Amino acid sequence: MFDFQVLASKIVEELTNLIDKNVLVTDKNGYVIASTDPSRLNSFHEGATLAMKNQQPLHMTKEMCENLVGVRPGIVMPIIISDLPIGVLGVTGKPVEVEKYAKLVKKVAELFITDLISRQEKERGIREIEFFFFDLVTSDSSFESIEERAKMLNIDTSLYRRVAMMQTNRQYEIEDVENLLRIQTIHPEMKIIRWGLERLIFLLPIVQKQELAIGLQRISQKIAGKDKGKLPVGVGKAGDFHHLKESFKQAEMAHAVSARQGEVVFEEELKLELLYYSIPKEVQEEFVARTIAPLLEEEELLHNLEVFLQKRTSVQAVADELHIHKNTLLYRLNKIENLLSINLADNSDIATIYTALRLYRKK
Repeated sequence: MFDFQVLASKIVEELTNLIDKNVLVTDKNGYVIASTDPSRLNSFHEGATLAMKNQQPLHMTKEMCENLVGVRPGIVMPIIISDLPIGVLGVTGKPVEVEKYAKLVKKVAELFITDLISRQEKERGIREIEFFFFDLVTSDSSFESIEERAKMLNIDTSLYRRVAMMQTNRQYEIEDVENLLRIQTIHPEMKIIRWGLERLIFLLPIVQKQELAIGLQRISQKIAGKDKGKLPVGVGKAGDFHHLKESFKQAEMAHAVSARQGEVVFEEELKLELLYYSIPKEVQEEFVARTIAPLLEEEELLHNLEVFLQKRTSVQAVADELHIHKNTLLYRLNKIENLLSINLADNSDIATIYTALRLYRKK
């Protein structure tokens, strides 16, 4: 539940911008918890207790001010939410003068609180789904317990089939997630989950692949905003709900590839990358060390080699691409062969070096 004392201060602040009168808010026991007059804070307002008891606005007349504790002329009105009084709102002044403000003031206060409760419920719903998904992909819970928890959260397990992961350019708050859910056109039942500091997870129903790619790209462009860059997006394979853990891991892999390619990547489209990501990290590092390590401090030579392997056309065409003389390129390629003890005319050496470069560049 919300902190009514904190909220009361916000209500008072909001109302003083609407009317030029002293305003106070008491808790349900009649003690002032917010007021435009600091001297009244924590004081007892007996009129507020009567308003709470009767659940009706009361005019604080001159006679009542003389007989009740802590009362000044004005009007006190119970704040009622879901048919329950939670506090009292008071406006100080001649009752006849402040009465015309009474309904407006009460309505603003109750709308303020109702809106806060609604936002808190939405936030709680998003957090519960985030905790549920975290457990889903990191624990070994039984199918039965997953189904039971999903049912409690009103998650239809027959609907969700795959996971996508998107990089963001900042840490997203719950309000940001709500905004994305409002503008997204992928599927009305799609869920968005914050993952780490700068990633979002999309829990996806079945959507046509092309439509999904377009929808994710639109969200990516929206998030990128003024940066106008393409944010990495990876999509796991579609399966049933109980295979979302595998889809999540696949989305992670596709996301890492997308970081290099600059476009939405579907895991089922991966070929060599699938092999690379299945190799243990320490094996990858050892392979790079045994093959291209001498070039890692020679950025110019490394770049020339990569362009040469990408083009695989005439030496002149590669030299033109690099904007250098053909003889300069030949000199550098010869230097590379000597440093790495390879022959760039040998297909076996070419395959080895190409693989090492792909492993190195994916880091």
